Amino acid sequence: MNKVEALLDRILSQRWVLHTVFWFSIVVVYVFFLGKQSENYIQTCILVLLLIPVTMATTYFLNYRLIPDYLMKERFVKFITYFLYTILASLFMEMLIVILLFIVLADSHIRNMNPASTDIFFLLSALLMVVFLAGAIRLLGYWRKSRDNYQALMKEKVEAELRFLKSQLNPHFLFNTLNNLYYLATQKSDKTPKAILALSEILDYVLHSGKTSFVPLQKEVEQMNNYIHLELLRYEDRVQVSITNEGDMSHWSLPPMTLLTLLENAFKHGVMPMVDQSWISVKIVSTPATLNLLISNSNIGEVQPGRGIGLHNLRNQWQLLYGDKFALVVHSELPTRFDVKLQLYKEI
Repeated sequence: MNKVEALLDRILSQRWVLHTVFWFSIVVVYVFFLGKQSENYIQTCILVLLLIPVTMATTYFLNYRLIPDYLMKERFVKFITYFLYTILASLFMEMLIVILLFIVLADSHIRNMNPASTDIFFLLSALLMVVFLAGAIRLLGYWRKSRDNYQALMKEKVEAELRFLKSQLNPHFLFNTLNNLYYLATQKSDKTPKAILALSEILDYVLHSGKTSFVPLQKEVEQMNNYIHLELLRYEDRVQVSITNEGDMSHWSLPPMTLLTLLENAFKHGVMPMVDQSWISVKIVSTPATLNLLISNSNIGEVQPGRGIGLHNLRNQWQLLYGDKFALVVHSELPTRFDVKLQLYKEI
């Protein structure tokens, strides 16, 4: 029984099988009901078989061209325009086929063939309903895929937030930060208020950013600076951090904690393992069409390109959000540096 079910599932997984069954069912249903009305099944079958290729072409053009390229990309004006042209062209072709059939039958003197006995306009309307039905099925498929992607994204987002909390905002991180704050307080350092404010802001950001799917890039940069400020209290002169911002960042938004994840990866692999001087470079370049994030850090040979869990999960999250509108490139140049380049493309 299991083998039969497996074979059936394998057959149904083939798209061409489903399409064949769908169109065969349409032909059978229309021939039966319309043929019963005119009491001439052969004539109805010929009419349906002649007109169904036009309906199929219209359906596939709608489902594989108009819907994905215009409707799903919110180009509504072009979609409506091209959709109306497509329907009118389909009706014109079907009417032309019917007229030619009338002419052929009038000249051939074939008995028992009278197309006028079939309600042609009802047939054309019925075939047009098939186009709408197939389009509705296609849209249902997009909706289910979008729902599944959203659920996967939410799961990935929650897991990313938990990983960040565990890896950075854990007791060890807080213990070191609070120790540094205590030392600054005993020394009556002017850095104490800024350090406390930085820790407060980053904790508030991590705990509340999960409520939104995107945050302004400027907000991410602010928390990145707070994070760097706290880490410098820990490493002091062991690490040199340089930050470069180019272009207008106001029109960009990112998933929460994108920069913090990249920066955490740089400190973890580029600073912690090293006993000597280390460095981290952050470069953000914004153009009207692209956003480039380049995080580089010193490397002693322990980091392997693409092997980090954080980068792997970040890639999965962005894949769900942006599809092919981004690129994540990881490059390791032993034993000097490790680069992570994240590029986001804006559709114009």
